[in-house]
Amino acid sequence: MPDRHNHIEELVIRYLQQDISEEELRELDQWLQEASENKDNFFRLKDIYDSAKGYKLWSEEEIEQSWQRMYRKIFHSHADLPGKKVPLYTPLKYIAVAVVAIALGIGIGEFRENRRPPAETPPQVTAYNEIRVKKGGTPNTLVLSDGTKVMLNAAGALRFPTSFSDSTREVFLDGEAYFEVANDPEKLFIVRLNRQNVIVHGTNFNIEAYRDESYNIVTLLSGSISLETMNGNGEKTERLVLEPGRKAYFDSASGAVSVEEADASLSNAWTKGEYKFKDEPLALIVKRLENYYDVNIHVSDERLKRIKYTGTFSLDQNIQQVLRIINHEKQFLFQQTGNDIYIKRK
Repeated sequence: MPDRHNHIEELVIRYLQQDISEEELRELDQWLQEASENKDNFFRLKDIYDSAKGYKLWSEEEIEQSWQRMYRKIFHSHADLPGKKVPLYTPLKYIAVAVVAIALGIGIGEFRENRRPPAETPPQVTAYNEIRVKKGGTPNTLVLSDGTKVMLNAAGALRFPTSFSDSTREVFLDGEAYFEVANDPEKLFIVRLNRQNVIVHGTNFNIEAYRDESYNIVTLLSGSISLETMNGNGEKTERLVLEPGRKAYFDSASGAVSVEEADASLSNAWTKGEYKFKDEPLALIVKRLENYYDVNIHVSDERLKRIKYTGTFSLDQNIQQVLRIINHEKQFLFQQTGNDIYIKRK
């Protein structure tokens, strides 16, 4: 039994520190599948591990003593562990050890007790603000504490700290936003999306990344950004540098990323009160219209969803006018009942 615990403990620590092989990952996954409790605790505690990184680090001696206590509790043993030292892969090792201890049954209370910093150095708690724009709402422009300008589109949410830390500037986006990031070589600006991170070096760009949709689109207008992509377990799978005038599509279902030329006048037209699209399938167009006009659009024909359209309209126009512009070739019929619009092939 101890051997089994030791092995799982190592796999979890390697995973948390992103130093796990493909074969080890399969073993860890098998353990997670053995019981729903394993999986629930693991991902809940991964969040704890991620959030605990800012705590003051203990000495190696304190880490070793804490590990001895936790090991005895896990395996109900009163013996010390001769020769068993915690391999310090990184300075964050003690957090990984604590998280593993919880995953194997110690409990949240002891983890909190073990990781509590000395009384004279209480942990700093970051206070966050959140701005939301409702469906059909007017875009909201705000300036962050570092001078970065963000314009948030309809049906979007942006969470950001009241003041940034000394090392990084991180915000969390669900929706579409246009960024003009203040240049600060000492502090990277990071936009965290669903399974993607956008790492910024002082630049202008547009992001479309609604959590309930199957894709993200990042368009770089000027400057330099890097894109990190994660799989469903939060592991980094790809990193690429995007050049100005290019846009990257991320398909969350397949994990595929593709890059192509971008037309800046299309990607941020919404910031000027317009919606422009060129050779865009109807399925994507109606998604945008649902957010802009707070309606539900139902397209009954799959072939119709794939037909591509090009057009421009003002966001001051009503939804009926917009659909007529799109349907200038009379390829479909539409009918509106309250907030529901039904589109069918003609």
